[in-house]
Amino acid sequence: MEQPSGTVNRAVLAVAGLALLAAGVWSATAGPSVADRLPGWWPKADADAVWVSASQVAGLRDHTWWIPVVVAATVLAALLCLLWAASRLRGGTSPRLTLTSRGAVLRTRALADMLTRRTSAVPGVAHSRVAVRARRGRLYVRAHVRLAPDTAPNGVLLTLAALVEEARAAAAPCRVLTHVRISSRSHRTAHVR
Repeated sequence: MEQPSGTVNRAVLAVAGLALLAAGVWSATAGPSVADRLPGWWPKADADAVWVSASQVAGLRDHTWWIPVVVAATVLAALLCLLWAASRLRGGTSPRLTLTSRGAVLRTRALADMLTRRTSAVPGVAHSRVAVRARRGRLYVRAHVRLAPDTAPNGVLLTLAALVEEARAAAAPCRVLTHVRISSRSHRTAHVR
């Protein structure tokens, strides 16, 4: 199932790519050696033509609003492009995972919430946090479990292993890679004042 954001990204990239390709081809055909060989319907660009003449630039500089507006629009466009690029560099993770059942989709956030609740309910666990990411047909599960004082990690580890096996069964046929970090809460001694 295609993500709506993925479809929008591909459409925007395709439109921008086609516009840049058309501008590049049109600019490349401005030279006399190429322009003479083009068909009559092709829009011809003059080799000595400029996009904006010096008199037009001087006329625009007379308006005090023009330069700040151009600078602000350029900065805004650059920031929007940087934000979009940063959102794409999250590692290519997907918030959904398509399962083998026809039309079945598993939200990674729902799986992470379920694993966090189930892990927190294990006796001896003081706090837990689970993050799940899907990437290239694999499921990455990262869990941080903080044990209560005087809790042996062996029993907790066996229960966590059973929870991970349930997650593997839910995400089949995807491969599930798990990283579990266990820490313990230290005893707090009472302070006398």
